[in-house]
Amino acid sequence: MRVRGMEIAVCIKQALDVSQLKMDPKTLEPLIHVTPMKMSDIDRNALEEALRIREKHGGKVTAISVGGDKAKEVLREAIAMGADDAIHILNDIGEVDEHVISEALAEILKMKGPFQIILCGEMSIDKYTAQVGVRVAEKLGIPCITYARSISIEGEEVIAERDLEDRIEMVKAKMPTLITVTREINTPRLPQLIAILRAAKKPIETLNLSQLKVDLKSKLKTLSVKGIEVKRKGVLIKDLPVDKAVDELLNNLIREGVIKR
Repeated sequence: MRVRGMEIAVCIKQALDVSQLKMDPKTLEPLIHVTPMKMSDIDRNALEEALRIREKHGGKVTAISVGGDKAKEVLREAIAMGADDAIHILNDIGEVDEHVISEALAEILKMKGPFQIILCGEMSIDKYTAQVGVRVAEKLGIPCITYARSISIEGEEVIAERDLEDRIEMVKAKMPTLITVTREINTPRLPQLIAILRAAKKPIETLNLSQLKVDLKSKLKTLSVKGIEVKRKGVLIKDLPVDKAVDELLNNLIREGVIKR
């Protein structure tokens, strides 16, 4: 059964490009302010799935992001990929946690909805908290399907395969439903140049986070973030015949408890 006029929302995060993240060699703290930003990879999968649902069932896709001025960059990228509209919740209050972000997203989804399907990545590529999607669903009082690796729609129900690592679970829920997806669900499309140029001219609705009637007090305080330091003993075996060097290596490994005699 084809569902006409379906309203689909996708929550998108502008995340740190962790592939380019570097640490201060003295403090081991991440150099966040010089790290490039990009659309969180799994949110890109969520957007692609929204576009595929629209192509099959009709309707409209709205991309929503909470962040600073530069968050508009990922929203324009979403439009270039095929999103119909974009909403920017401008963070004008400083650093916030997942509680505040989910409060803001839920409020906008209520204001701009109703949406039959809300899609999120299972987690962001920089923090990996996997909190925002489920929090938004709870605040909206709607079903939440997590870790979906495939989605289909039959009538007023969503059917999804959930990837639970040791097994696959088939579930269904009545719409409206929020779904968090995995990387395996699809391969995101690349926007064409003409679409990128058009997206640059499309207006993006912007609302200030401070003006939303939601709880803006973060519940989580990050005390510190540091990289993992791997210290090596620097044992060097040299100037020995091969058989003696092998014996010395084995003895060292036995002393360290790496292998047993």
